[in-house]
Amino acid sequence: HPYIYKITFATANESSALVIRPFSEKGTLKDLIYKAKPKEPFLKKYCNPKKIQGLELQQIKTYGRQILEVLKFLHEKGFPYGHLHSANVMLDGDTCKLLDLENSLLGLPSFYRSYFSQFRKIN
Repeated sequence: HPYIYKITFATANESSALVIRPFSEKGTLKDLIYKAKPKEPFLKKYCNPKKIQGLELQQIKTYGRQILEVLKFLHEKGFPYGHLHSANVMLDGDTCKLLDLENSLLGLPSFYRSYFSQFRKIN
């Protein structure tokens, strides 16, 4: 799918998994929002609230449509994706592509699991 970031190499065994993707100079959607460079240390990139900037309306429309299209595609294929957040959206030019699709296959809990588990009616 055009909105899924490619994997260069993947392997797994009983105790671990390894996934390698190409490096992106533009970084993730989170890097764009925080005006950060992908190679900077985490605390330097994301712990300065003064650097945070919003997105242009056109960017929101474009990225939002692309994310919804890939989520619809995954849903139609019966593939769960519970790890949607700005750090899992890679920027490739004016296109955004989802990362970490393998998390559900590896049995990792959803990014939002702690939030949803607060509600008793949700199983």
